[in-house]
Amino acid sequence: MKTTTRFAPSPTGYLHIWSLRTVLYNYLFAKKNDGKFMLRIEDTDRTRLVEWSVENMLGVLAEVWLIPDEGPNNPGELGPYYQSERLDIYKKYVDQLLEQDKAYRCFCTSEELDQMRKEQEELGLPTKYDWRHRYLSPEEIKEKLDAGIAHTVRLKVPKNIEVTFEDSVKGKITVASKDIDDQVLLKTDGFPTYHMAALVDDHLMGVTHVIRGDEWIPSTPKHILLHEALGWEPPVYSHLPLLLGTDKKKLSKRTGDVAVENYLEKWYLNEALINYISLLGWNPKTTEEFFTLEELIDRFDISHVHKAGAVFDVERLNFFNAKYLKELSIDQLFSKFKLYLSRYDHEFLSIVENQNEIYVKKILEELSTRIQYFAQVKELTTFFFEEPNIPSEDILVNQKMKIEDINMVKKSLQVSLDILNSNDNLESIDNIKSAYIEWIKSAWMKNGQVLWPTRAVLSGEQFSPWALEMIYILGKQKSIQRIQNALDKIK
Repeated sequence: MKTTTRFAPSPTGYLHIWSLRTVLYNYLFAKKNDGKFMLRIEDTDRTRLVEWSVENMLGVLAEVWLIPDEGPNNPGELGPYYQSERLDIYKKYVDQLLEQDKAYRCFCTSEELDQMRKEQEELGLPTKYDWRHRYLSPEEIKEKLDAGIAHTVRLKVPKNIEVTFEDSVKGKITVASKDIDDQVLLKTDGFPTYHMAALVDDHLMGVTHVIRGDEWIPSTPKHILLHEALGWEPPVYSHLPLLLGTDKKKLSKRTGDVAVENYLEKWYLNEALINYISLLGWNPKTTEEFFTLEELIDRFDISHVHKAGAVFDVERLNFFNAKYLKELSIDQLFSKFKLYLSRYDHEFLSIVENQNEIYVKKILEELSTRIQYFAQVKELTTFFFEEPNIPSEDILVNQKMKIEDINMVKKSLQVSLDILNSNDNLESIDNIKSAYIEWIKSAWMKNGQVLWPTRAVLSGEQFSPWALEMIYILGKQKSIQRIQNALDKIK
């Protein structure tokens, strides 16, 4: 049988980091085994449905190159891919279970179920269905149906047996059937529960391996029993460890940015995002850390997934992204930067496009060794695209640099102005450096005495690229203009 994996999310909002890892591992496993990776949408819980969720998810998966072989955006022979469009299919198998006395109708109201749970909690008992309608006679059932009483359908979990399955990550797991609830298969609104719909779809769509988060481990014995009730062979289950925050608690919406969309908007490179996410719980059995998607496919082994939780650390992601950014050529960096702006910052794009391309590339080249993601470019380059304010005296005067007062600042800026006005060959940082060092030495001054206030007035900031880099990027005329403007205002 062809290896087939699936990602089957509920469309309840943005795609999160932990879901992206689930997608990635399903994708890698399928491709490693020359199989198929599918996407389907589990939208049977209508109360939690978010209309734009599917479109967002499909867009994100396309952005990070994890495109399903079959799903809503590229249908094949196994559709439809929305569970809400498959209700007749599920009802067929629910009816089969009822006919074979492997399921039963439950007429309990929500109030009765709440009271049942409350009483069990007060007695310190596990909260589960108490079987009160499991043994209704055919006559009692008919009477309630004729009266139009709403009901669910529950699985008849066998008594006094053990359910065992082999998890590819966690190993052998055994659960006593007495601890398994008679799960609801069909709700009062006619929609199946996740348990029923997912299992039927996995079987009919030929899913051979279910790779999902370990929060689904308690549900797996139910799924094994349901497979047995329907006479089907269950797939191989692999449950992935939790993703934790840096506080070692379960990663959640309350712990910070967890939506993949947020990282795309900051323009973390696909390569970095996929590379880093792949290592959250999986050991490639090598000291190497950086892999292309093709290399990940080649190396991936589900048995090398850890049992313990993995920490998602944004600083570690920043490290990966910075490395990938440094490896881009300046032309690649420029192209990706403009693409980023065209998607997420049209206002800044118009400012950038009004500049000379060579000028913008100089800026990006200087930043390429310092930025960790593209969203930082704007905040680090304001002074390259608009005239800066004159820094305060607290910034200009610097005792460590032997700049003791504002008169020393003016003297230093005048020296810098004289150097620029006296040199025409300033087309490289090396030439700029040579001109400055020689002139400063002949003026019997320290390098910092001239370069510190020069840098400050060129950028208007306490922190910025160093003076020589600023001059190289701004060019001779713009540098002269800014220094002269600062001198005039200081006087």
